[in-house]
Amino acid sequence: MRPFPIVIALALLASPARLPAAGPDSGQWATVWHGYAFLSSNRQGGPSGSRDFESENHVMVVSTRPWGRGALSLLGTFTIEPATVRPEGSPELFQRGETYNGLLLVDRQHPHDLFVQLAARWVRPFSGGRAFVAYVSPWGEPAVGPTAYPHRRSSSENPTAPLAHHNQDSTHISADVLTLGVRGTKVILEGSVFHGGEPDENRWDIDQGRIDSYAGRVTVHPVPGLSIQVSAARREHPETIEDTDQTRQTASVEYERATPGGFVAATLILGRNLLPEGPEWGNLLEATWKFRAANFVYTRVESVDRDRFELLNKRQRPAGVPPERTSVQAATAGYVRDLPLLKEAETGIGAGVTVYRFESGLDGIYGRRPISWQVFMRFRFGTPGAADHQHVH
Repeated sequence: MRPFPIVIALALLASPARLPAAGPDSGQWATVWHGYAFLSSNRQGGPSGSRDFESENHVMVVSTRPWGRGALSLLGTFTIEPATVRPEGSPELFQRGETYNGLLLVDRQHPHDLFVQLAARWVRPFSGGRAFVAYVSPWGEPAVGPTAYPHRRSSSENPTAPLAHHNQDSTHISADVLTLGVRGTKVILEGSVFHGGEPDENRWDIDQGRIDSYAGRVTVHPVPGLSIQVSAARREHPETIEDTDQTRQTASVEYERATPGGFVAATLILGRNLLPEGPEWGNLLEATWKFRAANFVYTRVESVDRDRFELLNKRQRPAGVPPERTSVQAATAGYVRDLPLLKEAETGIGAGVTVYRFESGLDGIYGRRPISWQVFMRFRFGTPGAADHQHVH
């Protein structure tokens, strides 16, 4: 992996968002954009671990103009992870989901697709602070789950995907999404239909499929800075190597508060997939604290269910082998310090360490006490305040 081409390619990817923004009442398009990139040295410990140099990155663009009696927004989210993360994925102990060369990825986090979201959203306000919302996307996010981890402020300094990603928010990249919703001053009701299949191994294209799945979400904002959501989705044949359908259920609490010289952001998520062999849980608690304008402390604690056969053999459990679940816990802590290196980007250098707890029967595969760590540089850039235009429920 070469760091300088990574940064150059990311800047080119963001270039369409540099068009001048018009005023919100001018009747013209007003464009904001936001992006981040991590350049990471990733070292996963124990016999099952490996190391790599990689970049996790996203660029988000929102263009809005009046349309009819409401506001029309065009939303684009992109990543060059297909070029900056190996096709077999980023090393991550106990991670599980999607495939490479037709085989289940175990101890690897897959790269995201080049096109993360291509969507149009129309918001029609009514009296009393209410609004009707329509969202149409050939490649986007149905109404299920919390804010996806690449867009959560509580995970903004952590370059690593949650182990519970495929129990909570992996649906943030789905095909052929149609969502209708009603927003009140404190409550949002949404329903979606979409294609339930996960993205395939070609990370450069847009997958399509018939609409075969559905989801619903209720979000409550009882006080400023606090968001509570409950959601569920029925997904038809989401995994290419598994023949079963899947029901996903999630509940989350997200909290943000500005502080002198920074902010505090925390998220609690409970997620489970209902499978023929029973529920598969993935739960987390994470937080980020920015203080004294340039210092960040972040943490994440998770508990996930895993199949013992998959962990021991690094492949999908074949038919005829009875399922046997095991529980894995992981705890991460890290620190980032902003440095005045670039005028165009908020630049920081940081490091994080992860430790694990698991049954002794896995010691021969993972070692008794593996420790993983990352050392990275983080770049954040875009229109001031544009982070508020991310995937808001």
